[in-house]
Amino acid sequence: MSTKRKPSAARVLRVVEILDDAYDETLLGNKSNPLDELVYVMLSGQTREDRYQNVFRDFKLRFPRWDMVAKAPRRSILKAIWHAGLADQKSRYIKAIVRRLTIDFGEVSLRALKNMGDADAERYLLTLPGVGVKTARCVLMYSLDRAVFPADIHCLRVMQRLGWIESVDRSSQATADRAQDCVPPPHRKRLHIRLVQHGRAICRPLPRCGPCSLRGICRWPASKAEAV
Repeated sequence: MSTKRKPSAARVLRVVEILDDAYDETLLGNKSNPLDELVYVMLSGQTREDRYQNVFRDFKLRFPRWDMVAKAPRRSILKAIWHAGLADQKSRYIKAIVRRLTIDFGEVSLRALKNMGDADAERYLLTLPGVGVKTARCVLMYSLDRAVFPADIHCLRVMQRLGWIESVDRSSQATADRAQDCVPPPHRKRLHIRLVQHGRAICRPLPRCGPCSLRGICRWPASKAEAV
């Protein structure tokens, strides 16, 4: 049984406020169109931030409309995303997804999710090739304004060090659900963005505890960290 206790709403809000003071940017490049967002997040896997942003830009220049992706051979998709990590696998997923959407909805679009509840929309997204719970919740949160919490590896790392969760298994539905349950719905989007920023800049796998704005409330043993 886990010994971690769910943080109070006040504690979560305190972390949000501290990180709001530490970071100015409120956007991470995510997309308002749900299918754009799905592929944007998919391309981010195993790829540096600057690279996947450039890859997505080039992909959209090559395929400005999703019906063009549906008609294109997979090798053209692969060529467009070649510089993303696991490009061959991702091109197969993208091609399979556009085929599936055409069958399910008669168009290459995820606009039908707007008429679904959160749980139904998430269940549908998880049936799509290559889509995990983090990607599904990014689509729901960024593109459909749903109060969900995408628990990416940065979020999970910081939350574990704060003592909020036990596991950092990012592929686990249970871990994702525990992380989401820690955060009251009104704070989920803000905290997700701030934890991603903090995990990239400070709370890395080898954390930089010296300049960390959360140092006073973090439970991570200082002896394990690089205090610089």
